[in-house]
Amino acid sequence: MSDQETKDLLDRVERGDCTPEEKALVEDWYLELCRQQEPVAYNVDYSRIKKEIWHKLKIGNGKSPDAWYLMAAAIVFMSVLSYTRYMQQHTRVPVQEKLMAAIRPGSNKATLTLSDGSRINLDEAGDAINAAPGITAQKNKKGSLNYYITTRQPLKLSEDQPVYNTITTPRGGQYQVVLPDGSRVFLNAESSITFPVPFTRSIRRVQLNGEAYFEVAKNRQQPFVVSSQKQNIKVTGTHFNVCCYLNQPDITTLAEGSVEISPLHSSATRPLKPGQQAILTENKFEVKEVDTDDATAWKDGLFVFNGTPIKEVLKQIGRWYDVDFSDSNLPNRRFDAEIPRSLNLLQVIRIIEVSSKLKFRIDGRKVTVQ
Repeated sequence: MSDQETKDLLDRVERGDCTPEEKALVEDWYLELCRQQEPVAYNVDYSRIKKEIWHKLKIGNGKSPDAWYLMAAAIVFMSVLSYTRYMQQHTRVPVQEKLMAAIRPGSNKATLTLSDGSRINLDEAGDAINAAPGITAQKNKKGSLNYYITTRQPLKLSEDQPVYNTITTPRGGQYQVVLPDGSRVFLNAESSITFPVPFTRSIRRVQLNGEAYFEVAKNRQQPFVVSSQKQNIKVTGTHFNVCCYLNQPDITTLAEGSVEISPLHSSATRPLKPGQQAILTENKFEVKEVDTDDATAWKDGLFVFNGTPIKEVLKQIGRWYDVDFSDSNLPNRRFDAEIPRSLNLLQVIRIIEVSSKLKFRIDGRKVTVQ
């Protein structure tokens, strides 16, 4: 493979018109380069991948052409070996790696529960769903459900017998919903949101379990409230992330705007400013400055870990790949990495093993530390 052929391959992967084998080759190639770095940096942006690989090939800036060609030849030779391993993995890859590689990442899937208790699998449903009288939920191919008021006569705002819908994502699932007021919600894996259709009361209140990112439509006359098992979050229009899984702290991260947090165990109300994160446990409330991009990267297809306890890392990965990690032998370590959520489980495990020095074994959908 010449240097021009290598560049052509990288260009095809960046454009998205490559074969699955070529994509796997470049991902494996880049993973090999990542293994030489601490912490591991792996980004789903193929334009950036191409630039970094091409930079590696051209590290001979100021060096002799012979040095450049030796490096290029070495990297291309490594890519050929990677390609050979990929094409022959059905006979040469160990069983453990086969099992992990077979577990694909999560995807857009969810269940819609209507007010009468009927459940609709959104993977199988038609494009238009009668969500409530005068309300249609329109599904699109990008994993989003958009609510529209379709009645010609304006709906009366009444607090009597509101109609509720619930959207639930399984482990290994995610989904987006545009609520009847225009607010957009990104649901992470193993999460659910319950909301009235339409919002008829003086407060737009939704109930959340799990994790979601909110882009709330502004309406000062009708505040928006997110309720969890530990707190109420009141806003008028803003962008924020809420993580409130069972048996874990409630973590609220504000990207823009302002919110007020009211813990259920206290009468106090705490405001948040952009760039702040509130961590609420049963008896403690802490506010700190954070990089909000880290907390919201999941909705853009990335795991971002910055000094994250390895136990929490594996919980997040387990939800997305629908596997259970045994934490009985986990060391008390923290983990730094940026990992695309589009990788298969084997690729993710490789990155964790290189950075953490841990070794994992899979049995069915249970993963243990060796």
